[in-house]
Amino acid sequence: MAISAEQFSFRTAKPDELDIFIDILERAALWMEANKLNQWIPGSFVAPKTRAHIENTISIGNAYFIIKSSSASTSDNNDSKDNETIIGTFTLNYTDPFDQMLWTDLVDDWSDAVYLHRLVVEREYKGYGLGPKALHFAELEGLKRGKHYLRLDCMADNKLLKTYYREKAGFKEFEDYPGERLFGRFERPITATLP
Repeated sequence: MAISAEQFSFRTAKPDELDIFIDILERAALWMEANKLNQWIPGSFVAPKTRAHIENTISIGNAYFIIKSSSASTSDNNDSKDNETIIGTFTLNYTDPFDQMLWTDLVDDWSDAVYLHRLVVEREYKGYGLGPKALHFAELEGLKRGKHYLRLDCMADNKLLKTYYREKAGFKEFEDYPGERLFGRFERPITATLP
């Protein structure tokens, strides 16, 4: 059965969905490790400090789920009811100290951006253009807050992600952040317009 673009949407994660959010991230980390992609370490998202950080991000409304909706008829009266399946995650940051650390050596005003983190689409939903849709959604959220840039990072030696962001997603690549772990840094101007 074909899936239409209209069946995908985004919504904020709820506090009681923390474990669902973390489970998706952990599955992605396991897949990355199995495929020799240096990005996330399995088990890191269940660690108390990271779990608390994600819990806080959810509590302030900056954690999102990618949703697949499908209509199903109820047997009683043939009314249509939407069923949702959570198929991905991402977070948006505006004032996180991590982003400040990564960007203050490059830009005059690091707070003039929305920062996208933890973007994951479950493997079975790859190929539906959900990454670009999430990037566009992030731009719209940034625009609502008066931001001018969308920024993100990845591990500096993750050539797959770096190539995607640079060549397919239209980001400018900056010099890697030279900390204990090297991070690739990417930026593009917000070009979305509010409806």
